[in-house]
Amino acid sequence: MADDASGRDAALVALDWGTTTFRAWLLDGTGSVLDSVRTADGALTIAERSASARVRALAFEDTFRRLCRSWLYEHPGVPVLCAGMAGSNHGWAEAGYVDVPADLGDLAEHLTVVPAGESVVHLVPGLRVDRPDPDVLRGEEVQLVGALAEVAEGPATVVLPGTHSKWVRLDGTRVTSFTTAMTGELYGLLMRDSILARLATGDPGTEVTEAFTRGLDAEARGEERGLAALLFTARPLALAGRLDPAEIADYVSGLLVGSEVRHMLRGTPAGVVALCGPPATEHRYRFALERGGAFVRTVGEDAAARGLWDIAVAAGLAVRPPASAVVSASTPPGTPPGKDQPA
Repeated sequence: MADDASGRDAALVALDWGTTTFRAWLLDGTGSVLDSVRTADGALTIAERSASARVRALAFEDTFRRLCRSWLYEHPGVPVLCAGMAGSNHGWAEAGYVDVPADLGDLAEHLTVVPAGESVVHLVPGLRVDRPDPDVLRGEEVQLVGALAEVAEGPATVVLPGTHSKWVRLDGTRVTSFTTAMTGELYGLLMRDSILARLATGDPGTEVTEAFTRGLDAEARGEERGLAALLFTARPLALAGRLDPAEIADYVSGLLVGSEVRHMLRGTPAGVVALCGPPATEHRYRFALERGGAFVRTVGEDAAARGLWDIAVAAGLAVRPPASAVVSASTPPGTPPGKDQPA
């Protein structure tokens, strides 16, 4: 929940409906957060329970109305803008893609409208690279809009760690290309189903540890061996007593993050790299990026709320207040007043 919202009118319900997580914010007329919700009602869970597209759409509608019921009751007619996997081909309704290169300002022109009882939900499209080796992203586009609003230097690259990490190249507000790395998913599979999982105890923390750094070093030294061979080293190191079972998860994380960052930085243009991700991965990616020579600015994961607000304004769903009424730069739209801003 955000700060005391008494006396402040709601202007937008902003949804970031991902594969595994549902996040929602109630925003006021300046884009600041009045209230928030975060649950495990991800799009994948809803889709797996649905036998048909019609049943799936009804399930998404019911989940939305259940989780946002109090907001919709207290603020009838409040506009709703949704990004993420709810707009995929196994989501609420298919919202399509905007082809890259694309200006982020064009997203507002391609919203998909979905009725939801007495509400109307507008779905944000994803981005698509149409080339011999195509790529797609969905949900991260609103984080990009938010990141650009928060990083004054204008990042040339935005890194969005996650299950499927995204490395996005920018020319101002124009997305010129992006690449996806399955680092988070590979880590999850390895630590759940591989032979390494039988030896490992505990989970990695959020901070940079000695074992994580050891993994980064091993990956950097072992380029000729390749990542598949390096991952197996966790087993003999543990069997020889040179790697504690409680360190295996961090070591494997270091190998995977190190490989992703080292390879991706090779094609990264000079300039600011904006890092936008959850606290669980932010410190590790920042450490690996700065170790590789990048100049990093971190952006809070709630950049999605800021991005959704800006898209809503561009689409005419919300109205930006006069400059004199906007909160100060130290508390940008999409951020609860009083919350410290990332460095």
